[in-house]
Amino acid sequence: MAKVKGRQRKTRQGSGGQGGSKDDVNEKYGYLFVHGVGNQHRKRGTEKSVLRHMGKPIFDPLSRIIGESSVKWEEFPERPEASPKSPYGEPAHAIASVQVPNGPSAEVVVAEAVWSDRFSRPSRWMRGILTLRYLARNLPAVLMLIGPDHRDGFFLLDDGRREEVGARAVVRYVFRPWSYVASPEVRHIMRVVWRLLTLAVLVSAILALAAVHPGASIAVGLILLVVLSTRLNLAEHVIMASARDTERERVIDYLEDRLRWLERRCDQVVIIAHSQGGYLVHQLLARDGGRNQVKVARFVGVGSGLKPITLLRLTRNRAICAVSWLLPAASLCLAWGVAPLTASGSDVTRILAAMKSATMALAIPIGALTPETASEGLTRALDAIRPRSASDYLPFGDMAGMGRAHWAVIAAGALLTAVSSMITWRYIRTMDRNLLALPSRPGKRKMVWREYSSQHDMVGRMLLPSLPKGAEQEVTPVLAHPLRDHTLYFSSDGVLVRQLAADLLQDIGGPARPFRVTGEWQTKISDHTQALRKQHDRRRMFHGLLMLVTAIVVLLPRVLHGATLMGAVANTWLPLGVSIVVLSGVFTSRGRKSLRQAILALDNVLRNGSAGASQVNLLPASRRALPTVALLLAAMLAAFGALWLTWIQRLMPGWRINHPGAGLVAGVAFLVVAAATASGYRVKMRWLLIPAGLVMIPPLTSQVPHPANVATWEVAPGLLSSTFIVLLVGIAATALTRSSLVSLPSR
Repeated sequence: MAKVKGRQRKTRQGSGGQGGSKDDVNEKYGYLFVHGVGNQHRKRGTEKSVLRHMGKPIFDPLSRIIGESSVKWEEFPERPEASPKSPYGEPAHAIASVQVPNGPSAEVVVAEAVWSDRFSRPSRWMRGILTLRYLARNLPAVLMLIGPDHRDGFFLLDDGRREEVGARAVVRYVFRPWSYVASPEVRHIMRVVWRLLTLAVLVSAILALAAVHPGASIAVGLILLVVLSTRLNLAEHVIMASARDTERERVIDYLEDRLRWLERRCDQVVIIAHSQGGYLVHQLLARDGGRNQVKVARFVGVGSGLKPITLLRLTRNRAICAVSWLLPAASLCLAWGVAPLTASGSDVTRILAAMKSATMALAIPIGALTPETASEGLTRALDAIRPRSASDYLPFGDMAGMGRAHWAVIAAGALLTAVSSMITWRYIRTMDRNLLALPSRPGKRKMVWREYSSQHDMVGRMLLPSLPKGAEQEVTPVLAHPLRDHTLYFSSDGVLVRQLAADLLQDIGGPARPFRVTGEWQTKISDHTQALRKQHDRRRMFHGLLMLVTAIVVLLPRVLHGATLMGAVANTWLPLGVSIVVLSGVFTSRGRKSLRQAILALDNVLRNGSAGASQVNLLPASRRALPTVALLLAAMLAAFGALWLTWIQRLMPGWRINHPGAGLVAGVAFLVVAAATASGYRVKMRWLLIPAGLVMIPPLTSQVPHPANVATWEVAPGLLSSTFIVLLVGIAATALTRSSLVSLPSR
């Protein structure tokens, strides 16, 4: 293997009247890749090695866009033989030569740092026991999975983005129903409720399976204990970083050695770290006042485990550990204490009864309508929601089920909350607010720190503790799935590798005269990233609304029969679990396909320098409220109308009402289209006309006996409700037709 020169400078040669001077020199760059959790040494020499999985994908977009001959990749295997300068041997690395058309050629040294075998582990059978002990001690850490993320920064962080509004704006906000749904507060609550629902379904499924199949559950537990005693126990990597200081420092020593190896061969170093590697590199760069930042030009954390591992380390503080246990205990106490206030479902029952009574007059034939029947229906609807006693005026309705035990538990929950607040103000808030800030070394060049994460990465999406200003980057669209997002950042058909490739072009172009193509790449990548992010938001909201409709349909019958919400979730875990899995699979598959199509379009734009066609057509948020409300009302009328038609047919055996259930199918279709409209999708007119045609089937095809002097339409059952539904569909269609779409990507 040929030696790589320790320092190499090349005179930049321009073309087309842009000749370079002797002062315009390129500094040689080295890229160090640090992996996340996993036994990476077992993958060396394969396509899943750190060098090929994280390093090579950054150069692949250059080959696709500029040309196959523009990148040459020469790889060298790891040499574990120790030397005075390299106690850990020589890492696996590659020399990548990049030739840009009408530009200079530059070499980049790419090296990997595989730390997973550089710390000592307990004995085989102690691993599982110690892991279970650590997990039991830090059990409340599971709340991090449903905690706030980047999207909640507007709501939780006082960073100056929230502006004061006047009285006119407040009035406009209050009297616009859509403003509640679009507000950051409501979106934050909906996300937390969504995650709590998923967690409750998962826990209920585990408990139900354990009760039905105890033998299988014991076998699974034993298998899990055996797995925790092997090298497959990846949780031990996190425990090493968060709780074992000696082993963690040994790993950081190894990373420092790899950094020194690269510094001896390059002028500037870029460190790209994934997952737990981000935390370890952060600790490396924070050593001794930042001594390791001398040649580090940029530190890039991808789906970094910096925040969760930092929080796990903080739980070693007794005050923080106490708060982490007291807050869940207080939440459970308050939830159980107020359970009787929400268990009866009387408010929901009354609202549904009012809707049913109000739609009765719309389902019976027009010829049978009289002032008396209309007044009777209206009286029933109002009587259903009229308070029965003074307690009904209270916010929680009937309080007869509240006993001493419930009030005592509520008081205990309030007391625990107060104690947690006191501990937080006394100990936790006094900690350094710049907990994660890196020391800055004096000099002309400052190290650039960037953190990338998707919106749904279970590790990188965390909001707190906050990073220094400028470190947090815009969210990176990956797949919109909490698990797969964390592993697909370096996929060859991803956005992040193209962003890093553009940074690479900027690096090898030199500080004096960077490639002109780099600015164009950054702009176009930014435009397509915005388009993908908006597409992701639209798809995710549609997914959530569909799951909300499914949950309401499944849970509502049990809640109406007196079950608590958590009890209803526990008893219906199977349909809810199947719905979650099926919808997640469908939307994940669709998201992956859309991402590939967008990346192909981006590559074509970067290759040809054209503007490119629009990838996403969004309905503006200000144009979604009217059609959404109209379609929801149409769905309600269709569903209750179908129920009344079925009831009328049973009362009148001589009447032949054809297909009374068509209204239920139409109601479901209207709900789906309303969810799509609220999410920002472009709804086609046939999606509205088909369910509107379904609700017209019963009144047009039913055969009802009537006198000869009475028109047929006067005795058609459900004609009035169908007319109102068609009117609402017309309003929605008109509103959608008059709304102009926003096409992305665009500036």
